[in-house]
Amino acid sequence: MYLNSLSLSLSLSHKLKVGVGIGVASFWRGAWYVLDDNLFPNNPLHSATASLGLGTAGLAITQGMIAHEASKQVSGKTRVKLPSYYNSIARFGSLYGIAMSVVLVWRGSWMLWDIGYEKIYKDEVKALDPGHRTKGGLASHIVACAGLLAFGRFSSVLAPPASVSILKDMALKAKTWKEYSNAAKWFFR
Repeated sequence: MYLNSLSLSLSLSHKLKVGVGIGVASFWRGAWYVLDDNLFPNNPLHSATASLGLGTAGLAITQGMIAHEASKQVSGKTRVKLPSYYNSIARFGSLYGIAMSVVLVWRGSWMLWDIGYEKIYKDEVKALDPGHRTKGGLASHIVACAGLLAFGRFSSVLAPPASVSILKDMALKAKTWKEYSNAAKWFFR
């Protein structure tokens, strides 16, 4: 009886993780394709640098706003009592802004790798030609692994569904910044 219950629980957990992975991939795919068609579609270098710049600025702005709000909550300096739905809307907006910024940074990085690879090989090949995906892929993979290991941030490579097993989105469930940060602290120790 216990094993059947455990098996059902694991099965539902696994299905949720895969479902989250599909949802995240769909989010990224949709954002990426809209950007492909609308952000300097005829100039890959401008599109890549704009993506990287907008993503970096977006991360700085959204994380700065979140830090500012968090410090007000921790210090008790919030002056206006806002309706409860405001926090949910604000958290969704923050998460959406950060997510789009991450997509932009990834897209800019990805495109710049392809542009750089094609510069090395001049007009002879494209980065996505058969056989060249492996060469360019290995180059970016090795550089990324070395860089992330050097910065002590290799766990950043985790993405859904793997990250769902480790990190849960407590931001939407937490009522206060303190509650969210306390729940997340165990991961950073």
